[in-house]
Amino acid sequence: MKNRPPTTATLNLPTLKLEGGLFLPDMLAKAALGQARLQAEADYGTPKGLKLKDEYSRAFQIACAQWRSFAPLLERTDFDAQHASATFVTELLRDAFGYTTLAACTGITQGERSYPITHLASRAGHAVTNSLPIVVAPHTLGLDDADTRFAIAGSGSRKKTAFQLAQELLNASPDHQWAIVTNGKTLRLLRDAATLTRPSYLDIDLQDLLSGQRFAEFAYAWRLLHASRAGLVGGTGDAPAPVVWEVWREAGQEEGTRVRDGLRLGVTEALITLGQGFVQHPANDALRQALQDGSLSKEAYFAQLLRLIYRCIFTFSVEERGLIPSAAQRRRGARRPRRRVRQGGRRASLRPRLRTVPPARHGPAPPRRHPV
Repeated sequence: MKNRPPTTATLNLPTLKLEGGLFLPDMLAKAALGQARLQAEADYGTPKGLKLKDEYSRAFQIACAQWRSFAPLLERTDFDAQHASATFVTELLRDAFGYTTLAACTGITQGERSYPITHLASRAGHAVTNSLPIVVAPHTLGLDDADTRFAIAGSGSRKKTAFQLAQELLNASPDHQWAIVTNGKTLRLLRDAATLTRPSYLDIDLQDLLSGQRFAEFAYAWRLLHASRAGLVGGTGDAPAPVVWEVWREAGQEEGTRVRDGLRLGVTEALITLGQGFVQHPANDALRQALQDGSLSKEAYFAQLLRLIYRCIFTFSVEERGLIPSAAQRRRGARRPRRRVRQGGRRASLRPRLRTVPPARHGPAPPRRHPV
């Protein structure tokens, strides 16, 4: 059986962190690998005769050189940290990621509030509207560290984090849907959200990526963050370029709907197959007797089957993402998912994990042979 395309977890990228529901993980993995929508050379504005690899290879060399100039400043206390971060971020986004219109900004006013956004990347011919807000923090501050410089005038709060500043602007402004927050060491992509209780964003560890000269992972980041993804490359005044992040997000939601529909059908088929298989198996006299005399109702039997199926689904999901490797895998230092379970291999490998959940009363005895 052909293996499924790798997910974000199987990509095993230490420099990428997806939080919340910004993207479907599988969609993010496809986009990182260049397998999602709008990822041809023309979609990135690549000149004819060049390949995307030519572009991100050149960008990688530029980014590494810029990091070598910026890295020594991280340890210095006699240098303006805000200026150092702003200079590095401006050059990085402009020269390596194609944000040629990136410029410093004095802030954005929305209603009675003023948001101290530090930079804007605009579409050609546009000013503030249809632009990408960018908040640059000093490298001495984390993106979730509150500081007075990010306070929103008119909000009544004396301090905000760089992330809160960008998120609250997106939530308040109809002209902005996506933003970037960075301190030079970490870059965070975020979108407007209906709630602040559960943040959603994509973090990229620039320090690890560039100091470790991780070319393959830089290619993933370049595909995800290039200015064309923000709709800043190509298009015309009458037909602006699409915001590809939004296209990926919508495609992920559509795919998630299809997966849920398929899962519903699969669960129904599994209920019938397992339910009939357990009842018909010669070793399950106690189960048949319990169903006949009413000590186990049809509803209780159905609930136990459903519980078993969702325990299996949970186990498949966490194993697929490498979250609970077996003892043998840990000894080998491997974190490979057990696809053989779904491909007709040894089902016994599930038992040590499923034993941790107490069995339900009158539960069906596991068959000695697997009828499914």
